[in-house]
Amino acid sequence: MDAPPEIAFGQLLIGGISFMLLSAVALVLFIVAYQKRLLQQQLQLRVAEAEYQQQLLSAVIEAQEHERERIGRDLHDGIGSTLATAKLLVGRLETTSAEEAANLTSMIKEILGNAVHDVRGLSHSLYPAVLDRFGLAEALQHLADVCNETSTLDVDLAIDYPWPLPLSQELALYRICQELIHNAQKHAQGATVLQVGLHQHNTGLTLSVQDDGCGFDVAALDAARPATGGAGLRSIEVRVQMLRARLSQQSAPGQGTRTLVEMAPAHP
Repeated sequence: MDAPPEIAFGQLLIGGISFMLLSAVALVLFIVAYQKRLLQQQLQLRVAEAEYQQQLLSAVIEAQEHERERIGRDLHDGIGSTLATAKLLVGRLETTSAEEAANLTSMIKEILGNAVHDVRGLSHSLYPAVLDRFGLAEALQHLADVCNETSTLDVDLAIDYPWPLPLSQELALYRICQELIHNAQKHAQGATVLQVGLHQHNTGLTLSVQDDGCGFDVAALDAARPATGGAGLRSIEVRVQMLRARLSQQSAPGQGTRTLVEMAPAHP
């Protein structure tokens, strides 16, 4: 016999309610699993951010220690030796004739003049006062002038910088440029000119440093960087990250090296 309509409806109702309950339980389980996975992903992201911040802090500390070491070496080997020589010559003044004393005095003046020049150079490397007073363009021009006076590698500077940035960003760009010039002077064997460009436009800002030296294999350097990367390069990378900029390098053996730092505009 066929089941009465009431019984069939009741069975259908119970089946529908059961299906809805099972669906609700499945939905709850899915939401719980999704939230759990989302929390795990957020936790992993926080751990990765903490590790990145730790790496960034370590790089900053290492760069600072490298800079202190360089300053200490410059003071000891340069200014310290110069002043020690001047002291010895001053001590000889008491036991020399008038004519020799005049010659020694002239030498002492020259040595002390060199020491003053070295102190000013070291002071400028610690904090470029011209940057604070006149801005990034004048500071880079002064840096190029000093490099052209003291180095065999000519610096050709091109600047188009109509909208000044905050001092902290200008200082970071200045330090990046300073380190790139130092690297070129040290490593760009055979280079005759170093082209430095600072160009600001509606799409952002570009700092470029390019030499015509020996170049290198970029892929080989990237592979060896964890073991051989210098503090100077890490200092550049840290400052680039602080600027939220992008660092790229193009080079090949015998074709020189070109380094770009590209910043997005501060305002849309």
